[in-house]
Amino acid sequence: MSDEKKRKNHDCDCEPDCDCCEEQDIEVVELEDENGEKEDFAILDELDFEKRHFVIMAPLAEVQAINENEDEDAELDLSIEIFEVNGERFTPLEDEDLGKRLMEYLESISEEEDEEEE
Repeated sequence: MSDEKKRKNHDCDCEPDCDCCEEQDIEVVELEDENGEKEDFAILDELDFEKRHFVIMAPLAEVQAINENEDEDAELDLSIEIFEVNGERFTPLEDEDLGKRLMEYLESISEEEDEEEE
């Protein structure tokens, strides 16, 4: 993947740092593949794991569709992608074992947060 370009996505006509959009702000990264095709991704999470920096992303169109869906019972799955970040470069994670360890780590953090909320 090539260099990224970050921006905030707003659904209203207000200023980028307004209070009304604070909850709707989505950090967006535009990635370009080796064929020159560009796609917007929403950053869902960023973390350091095993001394490396990763971002968990999903296609922006899918995130927006879920946010706009008023039927809370509808099952909508996101196409989650994990990228390692080196400077301005995003590289898709291809190491399946590392990906499994990373997802297990994220699940353990999520479980700990759920326990703290109870």
